[in-house]
Parts: sequence; C-alpha cells; structure tokens
Amino acid sequence: AMGGREGLVDTAIRTAQSGYMQRRLVNALQDLQVKPSGLVTDNQSNVVQRIFGDDGVDPAKSDFGIAANLDKLIEEIKLEEKSNEISQVGK
Repeated sequence: AMGGREGLVDTAIRTAQSGYMQRRLVNALQDLQVKPSGLVTDNQSNVVQRIFGDDGVDPAKSDFGIAANLDKLIEEIKLEEKSNEISQVGK
C-alpha cells in the first residue's frame, strides 16, 4: 500500500512540474507567430528567426532533423499495411 501511495505522490509532483513548465513556455512564446514565408516574428513585427526551426527543414517532412525521403516512407507504409492485411486473413 505504501508503494502505491509513493507512486501517486511522484506522479502528482511530476504532473505539477510539467504543467508549470508548459505554462511558462506558453507564456514565453504566446506573442510569436510564423508567417507563411517561414519568418518568425513577435507581436511588434520584430524578426525572431528568418526560417522557422532555424535549420530550413520542414518538421512535417523531416526525420529526426534530417530531410526525409517521402517516397521511401510511403512505400514502407504500404508494405506494412499489406503485411497487416495478410496477418489478419490468417486469424
């Protein structure tokens, strides 16, 4: 019973700490916006970064910071889906 209580207390403390960190980050970044060109500005139009991410890599098209080969990823997904379909037929 004591171990369970310790686990609950640890979880509550971690949740409070992460919630506080999230609140601080949101407050610090709330005035920033990314323009369609990728330019990051604050609420007074001061430039914060010329390119979002400062490395020029689109996060939606990257794999751990490296530009991803989308054709290869699509092929891998198709192969995985076929594999799942085959395994479902056997059940």
